[in-house]
This record gives sequence, C-alpha cells and structure tokens, in this order.
Amino acid sequence: MSVSGKGNESRGNGAQGSVEQRRSANAPRWALPLLLTLVSSLPLCSPNLACADDLPGLHNVREAAPNLLVGGEPEGEEAFATLQKKGITTIVSVDGATPDVRLAAKYGLRYVHIPLGYDGIDERSQLALVRVARDIHSPIYIHCHHGRHRGPAAAAVIGQAAGRLNAAQATELLKRCGTSPDYKGLYRDVAAFKTPEPNVQLPELQAQAKVDSLAAAMAKLDRHFDHVKLAAAAGWKTPPHHPDLVPQTELLLLHEGLTESLRLLTSDRPAEFQKQLRESAQQSQDLLLAVRTGRTEAAEKLLLQLTAGCTKCHHQFRN
Repeated sequence: MSVSGKGNESRGNGAQGSVEQRRSANAPRWALPLLLTLVSSLPLCSPNLACADDLPGLHNVREAAPNLLVGGEPEGEEAFATLQKKGITTIVSVDGATPDVRLAAKYGLRYVHIPLGYDGIDERSQLALVRVARDIHSPIYIHCHHGRHRGPAAAAVIGQAAGRLNAAQATELLKRCGTSPDYKGLYRDVAAFKTPEPNVQLPELQAQAKVDSLAAAMAKLDRHFDHVKLAAAAGWKTPPHHPDLVPQTELLLLHEGLTESLRLLTSDRPAEFQKQLRESAQQSQDLLLAVRTGRTEAAEKLLLQLTAGCTKCHHQFRN
C-alpha cells in the first residue's frame, strides 16, 4: 500500500532498535543478526487489524483492495490535497453528513454520496455501490465518519462487485478494519452480497444525496428503543418471540443513531433540544456499557433515565 510505506519503515527501524537495546552481553555474537532477520520478517501490524495510516487531514486510511482506499472523513483542504497527491479521482461518502463537494472540486476530485445506516446496506444502496464499481475505474477513496464501520462495509461491496474481493475476503476486510461485530446488519449484507446481472438497472450517482429528516431519524430511533425495552423485559437477553433481536446490537444502534443525529444537528435547533439529545446520547452509551459488563441493576436505572429524557423531549419538541 503506497500510502503506508513511510509509516511501516519507521516502525521497522523501531523494532530493530528495541532488539539491539535488549541485547545481552552473554549472547553469542551470531545470535543478534539471526534475531534481527527474524524480527524483520514479522508482520508490523496485528493480523487481526490491518495497518492504518493517519495522513494530513485523513485518519484510519487502509487499502481495502487494489485502487480502493477506505478511511475517515476528510478534514479541511489538506485532506483533499493529500488525496489528489495519492492519485485519487473519486471520493465515495457513505456518511450521513453532506460532503464538501465544492472544496473537493477545487482539487479535481469528484464526490459520490451514498449515505448508509449502521443497521445494514439496503438494496438501493447496494446497487449504487455496484454502479461505482462498474463506472469508476480510477482510484477511489471511501469514507464514513471514522472509517471503521460503514466505510469498510461499502468498500467490501464495491470490492466484490469489481471482482477484487471474494466473499471471504470481504468479510475479513471488516474484521481487519475493526468493524464492530455488534453491527450484525453490516456483516450480514456484506456476506450475503451477490453481484447483480448486467441488465439490472442501477441508480444514478449523486454528489449530494438527500438524507433523512430529523423526524424520520427519530422514528427509526423509536423502533430501536422499542427493541431495547423488549430486551430489558427479557432480562437483557434475546426475547423468546424475537430470536433475531440481540440486546447489545440494538443498544449500539440506538447509541449510534443518537450520536449521528447530534452530530448532524443544525444550529437553528433550540439549545434545550440539543442539550437533551446530548444527554440521551451519553445515557445510551452508559447503558450499553452496563449491559456489556453485566451490571443489570445499573442498566435498569439508566434505562429509566433514558426513557424519562426521551419522553420529556417528545412532549416538548415533537408532539
């Protein structure tokens, strides 16, 4: 991967330096060269997490497949300048935020916007990603917000559609990028993806896609909240009548939905609404941690607080 050469070189030098410092005065003279040879042949990153680079204006940049990079949201002009230098011609955003098309164009970069949720990749979005694979043959940079979950999932679909990844490699890409296993919908849709026939009509690609309104986003959150309540009633286990409902997954989707709504909130919203949404996002994170660590009593209290806050917010700003 061309974008990581310097980082790998510096890590390799560090590895040799640490070996030399630990050299024992009693060790045979032939042992050090042999040891250095063995160290230099070892992978520089964990096999469970691909090497990632932080470049000017870009974070968590990884090579998903040939001519296909994935990472975090570009930050400022230096990010687009970096992508230009790397030979990127097209940026695919799967984030909910509106991409900076104007600034990208200043550096000769085209934007394609295909916003995804954390719960999976719907059919229309899959077809749009297939169109990217079929129509764009030059280097592509795919990003979500942090470059760990939705971005790698989109890269896995594009990679399969372009014939650069098989199903096993696509799933492995998610693991190497650190995509949380709690995002079962992303893993499910990547694993089940089938390249459509050539005659299937594909949607037009857009530079700035229409994103869900806040009301629609809140309605989606309500569904996850209902699932969380069902899980709580079942002792934070999968309810017998809902075998597909995983408590931690629903809690994670609820937290990500609140966090995303907060991040994309426009400044014209009332300050009190922003405050309550921020508190709910924090409570949902605390609730998820309590369930993960088996602190059911704390989880029950946090659920009551979260429910009360959401009810108050609904009465004040939605009803």
